Amino acid sequence: MSSYSRREILTLFDIDDEFLITLEREEIVHADAATTGSFSEQMLERVRVAHNLVHELEVNLAGVAIILHMREQMSSLHSELEETATALRRHLGERKPR
Repeated sequence: MSSYSRREILTLFDIDDEFLITLEREEIVHADAATTGSFSEQMLERVRVAHNLVHELEVNLAGVAIILHMREQMSSLHSELEETATALRRHLGERKPR
């Protein structure tokens, strides 16, 4: 899994450090202490979405946090649904016709 430095994120999204600090303060994103303060791909995606929501749709940070949480819940539910569908297909495939 890739990790990104603070500078890489600032450059990639053309944002200032204050915006990233604000996202960290609001606990919307966080650097990984285990990798000397770099950001995971998941955090990179959260910065991207937060930046778009704030600057293009004028969503406030509380709204950003809620939207990101809902996106993650939907993604988790989608994965669970896929797993259930796979298990069901496997189960139905194993059954012998009468």
